[in-house]
Amino acid sequence: MAKQQKIYTHPTQKKADTPNVDLLTLLFDTELSVAQEDTLLHHAADDPSNKLTKADLRDLCQRVAHGLRHNYGIGANGPNKDVVTVISYGQILVPAALYGVIGAGGVYSAASPSSTVAELHRQVEIGQSRLIICGEEHKDVASKAAQEAGVPLENVLLLDSTAGSWSLKSVAGNVNAMSDQKLPWARITDPQQLKDSLIVILWSSGTTGLPKGVMLSHLNLVAETYITSLSSRAWVAKEIEKGTFTPKQHSTLAHLPISHIAGLFGYLIGPIYAGATVIWMRKYVWDDMVRYLKRYRITSFYTVPSIWLRISKSPEVTLEDLSGLEGVATGAAPMDGVLMKNVNSKVGNGNEKMIGQTWGLSETTGAVTAAQKDDPRGADDTGSIGYILPSVELRCVDDNGDDVEDPEKQEGELLIRSPLVTNGYFRNEKATKEAFIDDWFCSGDVGVLRNGKFYVVDRKKELLKYKGLQVAPAELENLLFSHAQIKEAAVVGLPAPDDPGTDLPRAYIVPNDRSKISEDEVKEFVKSKLAPYKQLRGGVVFVDEIPKNAIGKMLRRELRERAKKETNGGRSKL
Repeated sequence: MAKQQKIYTHPTQKKADTPNVDLLTLLFDTELSVAQEDTLLHHAADDPSNKLTKADLRDLCQRVAHGLRHNYGIGANGPNKDVVTVISYGQILVPAALYGVIGAGGVYSAASPSSTVAELHRQVEIGQSRLIICGEEHKDVASKAAQEAGVPLENVLLLDSTAGSWSLKSVAGNVNAMSDQKLPWARITDPQQLKDSLIVILWSSGTTGLPKGVMLSHLNLVAETYITSLSSRAWVAKEIEKGTFTPKQHSTLAHLPISHIAGLFGYLIGPIYAGATVIWMRKYVWDDMVRYLKRYRITSFYTVPSIWLRISKSPEVTLEDLSGLEGVATGAAPMDGVLMKNVNSKVGNGNEKMIGQTWGLSETTGAVTAAQKDDPRGADDTGSIGYILPSVELRCVDDNGDDVEDPEKQEGELLIRSPLVTNGYFRNEKATKEAFIDDWFCSGDVGVLRNGKFYVVDRKKELLKYKGLQVAPAELENLLFSHAQIKEAAVVGLPAPDDPGTDLPRAYIVPNDRSKISEDEVKEFVKSKLAPYKQLRGGVVFVDEIPKNAIGKMLRRELRERAKKETNGGRSKL
């Protein structure tokens, strides 16, 4: 007889009735979307006159869709098939690229702006993408990756958001995919078609090493948009009823990568639905971010714990500088209670600005838990991951997949069931099968229940995170194995000394000949091959052998314990 499952849900609203519409219709053509036609949705941080209203974005979406369909055949043979790879830093026309690709019937594949030629080439190959859109800074990387993948340069489009010269032109040839004509998007209302659709691919590193393509549907993104807004909209409704609500134009500062769910959802999708303005930094630079926070008196700010940490410790950021903030949140990596309290002391103004923590993954379309705007239990500064969202179910299971008897005493892996959960990994049935137990997605995060609140305390998977970005030990190991002077290698993470949630990759290497290889050479080798956030910041240690069990599997736990002893408990430098 199967054991009864212990399922945890939102305390008062177990299910939310997600609208049966496609993403573009939800955002542009329903009353649920707050933005009006003249609402300012996007402008460049360094030039506020370079801007987009909702009407502008609708127009560009349909013009880009027409250009992609008639010049490159995107969506011509039906939706959910033609993958368009997009690599760019932040710029105001990226939303037009996203909605233009979807509007044409294509699939938007988001590439990390840190990608090397090899990494981008691999993503293009797996996605079988025949079209690449890039920003100016990625023109060279995109062109080289295209050539290696056999994609003609006529199929590499340069997205230019420069004021007065907006365009989407081929880097070779005279094609401008920003057409003078418009292509209306297909309206979808069939629930099964919405669920089975594929409109966005995000790339997530797995424990086996190389990134996997997380498939997101219309249902996933519509549900995330709708469900995550319920708490704030309920609060607004109560304030209106009391006569104490004052409408205002909210703003956020785009500084996180748009290739990750936090940036893609937080800057390209959520603000239209909320009627907020996104102020775009081209690229994250600390001094610029601080300057723009002050200049524009940002009202809503979501960022990763490492940036909150720096804000809390930086004398150049004052309480007055942050006084415009009304909504503050974090995610992508755990934030413990100590850091939460430090940040709240800087953000200030009591519970009104208490930072809220979200928890989720690319595979769950972002947040599946979040702080509640009007939390009857009071604001939380203990490091909990907040409330389980409506239409989300959680379980806490042991290594055998059985629900733990008492999650307040026993940790367990958090499993998720929800319309927010991906249909699986792109063209990777094996990885998809391994990620689910029946219809429950295995998060790989280990949680515990304390006083009715869940906390993420560890990661079951070997995946590391550096400042919120995923680093797969196996990817580093596979690269190290390719070095002529390296016999074996294992990579583990050291906890960063002042940055909860950040791991510093540390390599243990068995060399062929110790006299012919050095730590600096190993680091330079990795630096030449992989993105900046995937570097061996935890150091390189040469050993005679890698500890293994009886079947030859590396004993990472032993290496982690050794690393802690070697670095005085993990207190190494960033």
